[in-house]
Amino acid sequence: MSEPTPPPPQTGPQPTGPQPTSPLPVAAFPASPYPASPYPVGPYPGGPAWGQPWPVAPRRPQPPGSTAALVTGIVALAGGLVLLLPLVVAPIAWYLGVSARRRAEREPDRWAPAGSARAGMVLGMVGTGLLLVTTLLALVVSTLAWVTISTPSPY
Repeated sequence: MSEPTPPPPQTGPQPTGPQPTSPLPVAAFPASPYPASPYPVGPYPGGPAWGQPWPVAPRRPQPPGSTAALVTGIVALAGGLVLLLPLVVAPIAWYLGVSARRRAEREPDRWAPAGSARAGMVLGMVGTGLLLVTTLLALVVSTLAWVTISTPSPY
């Protein structure tokens, strides 16, 4: 067997201090049978460095009136089931929801999708329906009471 050739002498500054030694022999890995990758190795081009988070795009704001529609719709339904008087604001919630949704559909690059506007609009529709049913029921009851009181009793 032939002797391994010694490494060429190093030129330039020599390291000082103790040199690390490995207690285990380092195995030479064979060359890969696959061709080299044409893609760059490392962080994505234009992306963050390793270990850094991806930048987050700023969120688009909700269209004006969408939160007001949602809050008004909740107040109308929750308060309307208890006192009946807050049902009066249900058509306002419906109107605010429709206008906010239209604004979001007209300018989709400026406003976020109007989920809260749609929820406020639906709550406003339900509240307006309850308001109409309650109003009709109150009219029927008051009319029957008026007719009952105004007609003389035969007894």
